[in-house]
Amino acid sequence: MITDIATVGIYVRDQDVALDFYKNKLGFEVKADRPAGKYRWIEVAPPGARTSIVLGTPDYETGSEDKVGGFTDIQLFTSDIQATHGKLASNGVKFTVKPMLMPWGSWHSQFVDPDGNEFFLVQRESEERG
Repeated sequence: MITDIATVGIYVRDQDVALDFYKNKLGFEVKADRPAGKYRWIEVAPPGARTSIVLGTPDYETGSEDKVGGFTDIQLFTSDIQATHGKLASNGVKFTVKPMLMPWGSWHSQFVDPDGNEFFLVQRESEERG
């Protein structure tokens, strides 16, 4: 029986630039950074999270360059979207959508990494609203 999600992956052009962004701008922990054959396996995650994001490079032989950038459909949760938005923005994170209260009661925002991969920042309905 499946019990959890281990990793989700995104494509980045430069793993060192991406690692710096996720570690130093978002405050993620580095769960793994090791050789994997001719590739490099990097996993990052918010502190205490069970699911990691794998920062992979596109395989030019198979034409996956078009997978770099765009919506990831990955939602990152926070208990205080206003404070998180302020902290990340002061760290240089580019937001494409500022925090807004959605009709269903949750707060929502969006930001991009250096490669244009776009993430949702969400404050759940049950959390105190900012």
